[in-house]
Amino acid sequence: MKKLLLLLLFSCAFGYSQTVDEDYNILLKKSPFNKMYPKAVASDAAEYFAEWNKIFYQGPIALKEARLAAISASVAMKCEYCITAQVHMAKAAGASEDEIKAAIFIAAEVARFSSLLYGNEFGMDNLKSILGIQPD
Repeated sequence: MKKLLLLLLFSCAFGYSQTVDEDYNILLKKSPFNKMYPKAVASDAAEYFAEWNKIFYQGPIALKEARLAAISASVAMKCEYCITAQVHMAKAAGASEDEIKAAIFIAAEVARFSSLLYGNEFGMDNLKSILGIQPD
């Protein structure tokens, strides 16, 4: 009886493993980026990635401007992979070299000024006062 139960469990596990491998291979054919995820979560990750990318095509910000924002975020994070991808996609969306440089410049200047504020312990209350923001 124990042997039969073990055989049944092994058969189920083997069958499940093959299904996972087959599904995973299908995901890899859909996008090479899916290989970054463990097999156990690859399907969910691929689904999330597809949903997340809708913001560029169905969101409230025009595609080109959304890609320029993504360039700024990529620069701020110092992600060379993201920068390469987002610059390529921004160009495909019609962004000019000057617009791309402006997005990079904005990210750099926000980081620079943030460092100045933080390093000089400028203070949130002081900043809000200068900007005319009323206290909460």
